[in-house]
Amino acid sequence: MGTALFSVDEERVGKQLELIMRHILLIVFMVIPALAVADERMDKIATLVKAQGLLGMWQQQIDSGRLEGEKQAHSMIEQAMLHLNPDEQYKKRFEQALTHFMAKAQGDWTAEQIVEVWAQYYGPKFSDRELDQLIAFYTSEVGQKDIAATKETLAEFTLHVQKRNQPIMEEAFKGYVSELRTIAKECMCPKKD
Repeated sequence: MGTALFSVDEERVGKQLELIMRHILLIVFMVIPALAVADERMDKIATLVKAQGLLGMWQQQIDSGRLEGEKQAHSMIEQAMLHLNPDEQYKKRFEQALTHFMAKAQGDWTAEQIVEVWAQYYGPKFSDRELDQLIAFYTSEVGQKDIAATKETLAEFTLHVQKRNQPIMEEAFKGYVSELRTIAKECMCPKKD
């Protein structure tokens, strides 16, 4: 009686395993082409991004961000040194702290990784045919001329806006400093030691 409970219908188990294997193979054969299509779309978007000059722009932003971060960190050290007179040992420690901070603060993003993220959001907005058309345009002579003109115009436009806003910012800054002075006089706050 106990052995009947544990008897196994080998033929039924064999058919179930065969069915499971067929499902697995079906899934594999469906996924592999989808991955190939995804890689092909990614390649198209990467080609387009490069043709548009975005890859270089993103790399330039990464590099300039790192340089700006270093400048700000050095400026912070200089400000601290205005109030301190450390010996050489502590100067080295301050520099090491700066180096440590820069290593932690700088992201590990590469321009290529940005392309992958860009592709996730940008790619679905276009069909493969449209991506091909965009690539054809941006790799054409007029497309490259458009890219060059846009970069040049953007630099000129940015300078124009900065010049236009400079007097506004200067006036606002003067007003801000004046307001701070008034508040400080009225406060009569004790000075720190």
